[in-house]
Amino acid sequence: MKFTIAFLCLFGCVLAERARQDTKIAGGHVAFPGEIPWLVSIEATNFQESWPLCGGTLVSTEWVLTAAHCLDSEKPEWLWVVSGEADRNLNEGSEQYLYVDYFIQHPDYIYWLNPYQNDVALILLDPVLDLYTSLPPLPSSPAPLTGPCWEAGWGATSEGAPGSDKLMWTEVALLSSTQCEAAYNAAHDPNALCAGASGAGACVGDNGGGLACVDGDGYVVLGGIMSWREGCALPGKPAVYMDIYRYMDWIIATIQSSEKIKE
Repeated sequence: MKFTIAFLCLFGCVLAERARQDTKIAGGHVAFPGEIPWLVSIEATNFQESWPLCGGTLVSTEWVLTAAHCLDSEKPEWLWVVSGEADRNLNEGSEQYLYVDYFIQHPDYIYWLNPYQNDVALILLDPVLDLYTSLPPLPSSPAPLTGPCWEAGWGATSEGAPGSDKLMWTEVALLSSTQCEAAYNAAHDPNALCAGASGAGACVGDNGGGLACVDGDGYVVLGGIMSWREGCALPGKPAVYMDIYRYMDWIIATIQSSEKIKE
């Protein structure tokens, strides 16, 4: 079920007001606990300590959507997924640590090209997540994304800085394919979206996170998966996301195939 315009005001208007009030940190704002419920942290772990790898997006209580390159050279038993984290230095009581049953990278993912192609993957959680809120839905129609859009993560807050302990978010503008081509002087990938380029946006450590956007019908949907960028939120250099709608057939088929195996 899509979120209605009422949710857009509840979510988007609150963030817009926060943006006017908060002190900016490298173009971002500190998120309150529970403010970005769909975002998870994908981490390598030895089960005594862990190291953040990428962000991911909850699409259900047991599936996470992320960038395929985040899982290169990894094994499920080396990973866990953390939900409900706002500040890595605090135990806020909302955190859930989920093991990874398995993950699947898109069959046409090409890691040796620059940029990546079909940079999409799904992670199956074990056990399933206890979820106490709604999630923005995946796009169910080709209605174009119009924005505004929001992205979030624990990535670096400036070029060369370490990752942030606090979850940060920012509003970003969508760019046309023509603008994206001009920014990188290259043909635009038809399976990708560009957003940002205003000096605020994704940085090192934010890869794999989701881009939530308003679509042409006025609904908030999960529109993109953060794949790559040049530099750290550089003006004129937008972040590039895999367009989730372009991969819906694969996402649905993969999840349904898993359900049949369970039966």
